[in-house]
Amino acid sequence: AFDHGILTCSGMFTNMEIAPWAAEFIKERPDCCFGIDFNLVCGPCAADPKLVPHLVDEHGRFINSKLRITDEKWSTVEGRNELLPYEEVYIEVKAQYDRFVELCGRKPAYFSGHSIQTESMEKAYRKLAEETGVLFCDDVFRKYNIVDFRNVPNLNTQALSSATTKKVFDATEQLNRNPMKIFMDNLDYLMQLEYVSLVCHPGYFDTELMKLSSCSIERVRDLEFYLAPEMKKVIEENKIELISLSDFYGELN
Repeated sequence: AFDHGILTCSGMFTNMEIAPWAAEFIKERPDCCFGIDFNLVCGPCAADPKLVPHLVDEHGRFINSKLRITDEKWSTVEGRNELLPYEEVYIEVKAQYDRFVELCGRKPAYFSGHSIQTESMEKAYRKLAEETGVLFCDDVFRKYNIVDFRNVPNLNTQALSSATTKKVFDATEQLNRNPMKIFMDNLDYLMQLEYVSLVCHPGYFDTELMKLSSCSIERVRDLEFYLAPEMKKVIEENKIELISLSDFYGELN
């Protein structure tokens, strides 16, 4: 999607076992915009598990998002902050940041949250952003009114799978996912906006991914969206400029 499509940004899960391989991919593409998707719901923690006991199970692996959002404490701010205490979240995201720098030899271009986001998590992301000078993408989106293309009026819900947001695996919904239809159906509306973000999860899937995430089969539809000749044609004909989060550093400074 980077090399042959329209993808301009991607976030790394630095805590995952495959992170060193991903880091080599990043090193080979010095001009691409790579950030961190702070992952607190899957895989091993990057920090010492003894320092983040509320975030992990007895094996030092994160408690998954399905369990988090079904916990009775999740319904209140106080409950969410108890489940994911700010001090522990900060320790973990700082460890994930340090691992990115160690593996990639450079700072990430941006920070983003993954899957779920609590008040304590957002506070930790923002603190680390202030300390490191790295953009927190939520702040950029708010400041510049960047619209996620999936959040458009009269959205055709049949075109975009809700399986991921429900955190339930539904093979039929994922196979029917059609981000290109959403984009094309709403092109007139999107063309009126200054900034639009095409947020997807492109990739291939295998049994290992299916064990880890409810977002699996639909990734190939997202990859198709980024690689499609029709998308490249629309971008060229409408003089749409492809930018990345890195382009906002000059605006913000």
